[in-house]
Parts: sequence; structure tokens; C-alpha cells
Amino acid sequence: SAIYGGMALLCSNRIAPGKIDHSYAGKLTVGIAASSSPKAEVEERHKRAIVNLWSPVTDKVEFVYTPSITRGRWTKNVWNLPFNGVSVAMGGITIEEIVQDEGLRRLADIVMDETISVANADLKARGEDIFGYLGDAEKKEMWNLSDNMGPYKTSTMLDLKNRKPMEVKYLFRKAVDRANHLNVPVPHLETLVMQIEAFQ
Repeated sequence: SAIYGGMALLCSNRIAPGKIDHSYAGKLTVGIAASSSPKAEVEERHKRAIVNLWSPVTDKVEFVYTPSITRGRWTKNVWNLPFNGVSVAMGGITIEEIVQDEGLRRLADIVMDETISVANADLKARGEDIFGYLGDAEKKEMWNLSDNMGPYKTSTMLDLKNRKPMEVKYLFRKAVDRANHLNVPVPHLETLVMQIEAFQ
């Protein structure tokens, strides 16, 4: 038996019960979050099951299987932390406003670098292969995505605007706590998170 986990890096917002606005393509990343057996043949069987499960949507959205769910989560954080973070810390702005502003673009880039630093420290602490560490390729992917996203409103920005509770603990604070635990300095990310917590 196994538990599958996934990350959806998609520009989608729920605009009404049962109605989703998907304004820009992205990708689904899925892997094994937990398994009763670490054997390679068992993992391969689960991999095939995951691929078959998601095959009906692969003609519409890019689908990727990841052998490391932890790496997959950190990869998504390379986008989540800077762009959700800046969009909320600035009082609720779109991705387009971030990428078109020189200062905010630079801030997002710095937070990306800090996220990658703590991600790689975490992957190392968990014994992940060094070839799975994050770097320039992930940054380039996230910038390419963001530069073509248009006036997308992040989920946390919408929560802020609609005066709903934001996912502060799991989306933001836990990454900073992990960085502090691993002695990885993330001053810009930590400042963003403190600003977001003040809005909560």
C-alpha cells in the first residue's frame, strides 16, 4: 500500500461552487508520499499506477512523476514562496504586477535563491541524492511560467482580498522554521512571512 502526493502548479481559482477558472497552463507533479515497502519493484508498480491514474488529463496539462515527493514540494515552493509571498506582502497584487516591477522582480528572485538554499539543505539532511538538488533550471522554469502568466491572482492574494484565513503556517511559516532549524539564513523570506502574518 502507498499514499500518493501531488503538487499542482496551475493558474486556477475556484470562482463558484463546482466552477474553476483555469487561466494559464502549468503542470501536475505526483509521487509516492509514503509506502509500506521501499523495494524498487514496488515503487515501479506504484509509479505505473500513478501515471495511469493521471493519463486522462495529460493531453491538457503537463504531468510529471517525481521519485522524490520532498523535492517536488520544494520545487513548487520556488514559485509559491516568492510569488504568493510578494503578492500578499504588497497588499494584494497580481503576478503581472510583480514581474513588471524591477524592484519586486528582484525581491522575488532573491526569495527564490533563499528558497533553493533551504530546499537543498533539507534535501541533504534527508539523504537525497545531490543530483536532485535544485538550482538555475528550477529558477528559469518558474520565471518562464511567471512571465507568461498575465494578471493572475494567487490563492493567498484572493484570501487576503476576501478577508478569508490564509494558509500562513503550511505555505510560509514552516519553510522559515525549517530554514532556522538547518541554520540557513533567509532574511528576505522571513521578512515577507512576518508581513503576511501581520495581515492574518
